[in-house]
Amino acid sequence: MNYKDISKGIISAVTVIFLTVLLFFLLWKIRFVLGYIFVAFAFSLMGRPIMNFLSEKVHISNTISAFITLLVMVGTILTFLSFVIPLALEQASNLSLLDTDKLQNSITEQVKLIDEALKSKHIYLFEDNYAQLFTSKFNFRIHMDTLQSGFSFLAELGISIFSVTFITFFFLREKDLFNRIIIGAAPTNDIKKVIQVLSNINDLLTRYFLGLCLQIFSMFLLYLAILGGFNIKDMVIISMFCAFCNLIPYLGPLLGFFIISLLSMSSMLSLGMDFNSQIIPTIFWISILYLIAQLIDNAIFQPLIYAKSVKSHPLEIFLVMLIFGILFGALGVTFAIPGYTVLRVVMKSFFNRFKIVQAITKNL
Repeated sequence: MNYKDISKGIISAVTVIFLTVLLFFLLWKIRFVLGYIFVAFAFSLMGRPIMNFLSEKVHISNTISAFITLLVMVGTILTFLSFVIPLALEQASNLSLLDTDKLQNSITEQVKLIDEALKSKHIYLFEDNYAQLFTSKFNFRIHMDTLQSGFSFLAELGISIFSVTFITFFFLREKDLFNRIIIGAAPTNDIKKVIQVLSNINDLLTRYFLGLCLQIFSMFLLYLAILGGFNIKDMVIISMFCAFCNLIPYLGPLLGFFIISLLSMSSMLSLGMDFNSQIIPTIFWISILYLIAQLIDNAIFQPLIYAKSVKSHPLEIFLVMLIFGILFGALGVTFAIPGYTVLRVVMKSFFNRFKIVQAITKNL
């Protein structure tokens, strides 16, 4: 090999590296647009059964069917918010009437009792000054920067909602629009494989999102049973809200725990129940049962539902979520299952000659 060939090889390698870096840079810059497209595609998959019923059974045009489907989905979300927002305002009103000094003293007394019990076992966890464990005064000051940040967030939220809704409408109306976009960027020689891959991906992701709905419903029933056992007011709405929180990895269960504890406490306070003798024991048992519900979700619902929907072994699903979580954090866990599903379908179609690919795709 002469110097001319070596130079051409180096230039080609540098060009490929440069174009690859440029591509990833551009994808990073438009990551929000890609996110809108993905969310809209997910909504279109969830709305596809309604769309198919209207267009194929009722024989309505695709445009009107897509519009009605979108109205049903938006109406469902708004109906849910119409229950949640009044509940939040009511609970905020209850908490605003709460005697925070009395509450702090009660919590401090409970901590003191726990500390005395631990010290009897030679376990020293708290300092003697229990009152310093809590802040007795809260200073709510609204600055100009806070207002500007709030307006900026609302503007971005409005743009996001409009973008997702607009894209979802066209994904619903034109069933193969997303496929045509992908096929248009695919090499000519692989068109048939790409079409088959997209068909399999659509089928598996539809099953996956239906599995998510089943998971939400299952957790809703568990939370409803927990709160129903203690006759908590507004238990249906609280259970529904906490069930949706489960879709958020890591932070979702923590947020759900905070919500179910705070709103249960607020409900009992509004009934005039005693904090030490009634509220504390009830919140304790609600917390224990909530933890058991999370264990059931993580050990049974998620592996089994996801395994059935994307045709993977439960242990495989668990390991994939664990790996994606370590590599990419909460965002990685969110997209672990759909991302892994897409990866498996692509690998089966284009790299099936490798034994490891055959092993992880044998059920597809």
